[in-house]
Amino acid sequence: MNFRDQHGLPPKNGTLGSIPLFHGLPDSILEQIATFSRIRNYRSSHRIIQANDRGSELFLVLSGSVKVTIEDREGREIILAVVYPPDFFGEISLWDNGTRTANVSAMEPTRVVAIEKEPFLRLIREYPEITLRLLSALSARLRETDEKLMHMAYGDAYEKVSRTIYELYEKEGETENGIPFIHDRFTRQELASLSGVSRETVSRSLGAFVQAGILKIENNRIHVLNIDRLKKEGRIP
Repeated sequence: MNFRDQHGLPPKNGTLGSIPLFHGLPDSILEQIATFSRIRNYRSSHRIIQANDRGSELFLVLSGSVKVTIEDREGREIILAVVYPPDFFGEISLWDNGTRTANVSAMEPTRVVAIEKEPFLRLIREYPEITLRLLSALSARLRETDEKLMHMAYGDAYEKVSRTIYELYEKEGETENGIPFIHDRFTRQELASLSGVSRETVSRSLGAFVQAGILKIENNRIHVLNIDRLKKEGRIP
């Protein structure tokens, strides 16, 4: 059974101050934020946000990762993004009174700071630097999305899949004995959603990369044997 800490404890100043959105803010501001924030822990697969619900919180990821998804007309899950620390999600509800636009679920044990909407809006009106930081982060996210959409529209299948693998490596990659790898924790359908191709295309592309000596898949890991080749396949500068 999944467990959600509905109440949680308020975050400490050091925890809030370590988040880029709040880095360098005076302790007095961090103390204000802590009064209307709570640390929450979610187990893997727990639904944190339900699409079409009313949104009343902003979430900052401290550890773990979450996936942002929608469902197509047949009820199949489409992954729009994977969010890692120290990024945030649920920000759309800050700016309007509409409902949540997507589902958000924990992909692994995940720890977040949940910030109440109304007191946070009052604070950022008094302290507009936070708004500027939010806008800066959202602009960077929009630029990344635009680039991804361009490659989804014009790139071939191998380019799309290689870009997805490389982006995952950049965000969660590890190294063992000098060989970089990512944990093979995404299903082929999830990789397909992230890449904008079919599941069969993902399997075919990964097989081609293995044959070319770019990747090696074993022991629940995707080893990146040749990062330069992977970047070249994805037309990544």
